[in-house]
Amino acid sequence: MYEDLPCFLFSISDTGKIMRMNRELRTKLGVEAAQVVGYQLEDLLTVGSKIFYQTHFYPLIKMQHSVREIYLVFKGINGHIPALLNVEVKQHNDVVEILCGGMEISKRHKFEKELIDAKIAAEVALAENAELTKAKNKLQEQQTILELKYREVKLLKEQEQEIYKLISHDLQEPLRKSIFMSNYVLTKNSELPEVIKERLNKIIKYNTDMSEMLLTLLRYKELKRIKLNHNSLQLNDIIKNAAKSLQMDDQKQIVIEYPIKNIEFPGDEKMLRRLFIELLRNSIKEQNPENDKLTIEITAVKTIKNYYFNNTEKYRYKNFVKITYKDNGLGLNYKLDKIIQKTAHFNKVNIGLAYCKQIVEKHLGAMEAASVRGKGVSYTILFPCDPVTEEL
Repeated sequence: MYEDLPCFLFSISDTGKIMRMNRELRTKLGVEAAQVVGYQLEDLLTVGSKIFYQTHFYPLIKMQHSVREIYLVFKGINGHIPALLNVEVKQHNDVVEILCGGMEISKRHKFEKELIDAKIAAEVALAENAELTKAKNKLQEQQTILELKYREVKLLKEQEQEIYKLISHDLQEPLRKSIFMSNYVLTKNSELPEVIKERLNKIIKYNTDMSEMLLTLLRYKELKRIKLNHNSLQLNDIIKNAAKSLQMDDQKQIVIEYPIKNIEFPGDEKMLRRLFIELLRNSIKEQNPENDKLTIEITAVKTIKNYYFNNTEKYRYKNFVKITYKDNGLGLNYKLDKIIQKTAHFNKVNIGLAYCKQIVEKHLGAMEAASVRGKGVSYTILFPCDPVTEEL
């Protein structure tokens, strides 16, 4: 039935290739059924209709998926064949088929001439449009500036990589040798004066602190590209492993009070252990010499908070674990959002807390600090309880 209808019926793919064509149109064009399949439709059109096809017909199909009374002219064996067509787009599974049907009409030259005239008029208007030309020139200037900025950023990134390479090797190695030689002198010379031993121990301590600070700086840099490995974690186990890493278990001058309830929540075990190592290390470094013992109190509860911490106009409440960490140390006099700051106690760069904040935020949580100098510091940390499907 499709073959014998006295009208033009054909279909094309989404790339414009003929898929089917009925006998009526094939006869007018002088082509066989097997021959025409795979042809580009525009190869069967006149020059004017090719332009119309490229600028109007195909874009309309892509946007609207159907067109009514669209005019095309085919190249027939006996001359031009003007046709008025209706078009529909159909999809079968993953195959897109554009169905076209219509009738032959006359007065084609009027439509083609109007199309060409309109195209010429549009090109002239575009060329003579001073504002558009000005905007184009401005865009080219901005593109040049953007390219220069891109090169500058690329150079800075390369320089940054060189700096971190320097930190990872060239600075770590002399620190390691200094620590080794100081320990060697202490071990091999037991009769050294006490003042010399004290100074050597200070050298070891300062170099060890500096080495650990450089490692923390490297971890801070690398954390951005690390993909978190979420598992169900027990909070007390994380804290105990962190304390064990710092050999705090046997230190009687340090008291750690763990959460009464061992709360379970999802997170990256390695990263959270690093979080508590940095918090505990900072508490050790910032001990108050007026206190007999360093006391660290950690509590945890489950709560419901607004997921959007920084947007007061949006609300989405979710389950969180709220961890409170308090110590009786010297306290802080700087904010967590400062990546590089100096502590009054050591007068050196300290990024450990910035690293902690980054770990928490990578888990889509939040971290805040409150402190009174000489009274200790209190951290409030929030972790989402629900499985995390996205990372920062």
